[in-house]
Amino acid sequence: EATATATAEAEAPVSSWVVEMEKTIGEMHIDPAAEMARWKRHSIYRVPERIKNLHNSKAYQPELVSLGPFHHGDPELLPMEEHKRRAVVHLVKRSGRPLREFVAAVAEVAQQLQDAYKDLGDEWRGAAGGGTDRFVQLMVTDGCFLVEAMRMDALRGKVHEEYAPNDPVFSKYGYLYLWNYIQSDMVVVENQLPLLLLQRLLIVLDHHKYQVGA
Repeated sequence: EATATATAEAEAPVSSWVVEMEKTIGEMHIDPAAEMARWKRHSIYRVPERIKNLHNSKAYQPELVSLGPFHHGDPELLPMEEHKRRAVVHLVKRSGRPLREFVAAVAEVAQQLQDAYKDLGDEWRGAAGGGTDRFVQLMVTDGCFLVEAMRMDALRGKVHEEYAPNDPVFSKYGYLYLWNYIQSDMVVVENQLPLLLLQRLLIVLDHHKYQVGA
């Protein structure tokens, strides 16, 4: 009976999946160090829908501002897009450096920044369709906004030399009434920016203070 079973298994048709997997098994060299490096690339993840449904789903939703690609374009967060662009203008003007230097600094590490986001959509990848350019633009815009917001916090809202005293975001008012919301949105799991992005922007903003290796 055992011989008959073995013969039947040998004669059974082999699926394409088995052939493909056997080829992969034969060719793949499992290197723990390489595996560690592969998964280390990701630092910002989407929360599985099942987890969201088990808890208050709003806890995973930014309230005021989108940071990064996962919540970019959410209708309720669109009002802050104008203020993000203003932040870019103010930061670049204050730096005395051209915008292209900030863009180039971020573009140099675009692949690393993209890899930081697990399951990043195709619309943010690829040079052919302009996905990478769009991604770099998003990173520069959101990164500049976050740098300006943190600067406002460090100065306790006293940024009136560069912004109007009644500015709706970057002012004493913004510090008192909006900073707590911005700070909360910064730590939402899906709504974070890679630290590498801020490092690249700060190097251009103040090269002597934030230069690599300092």
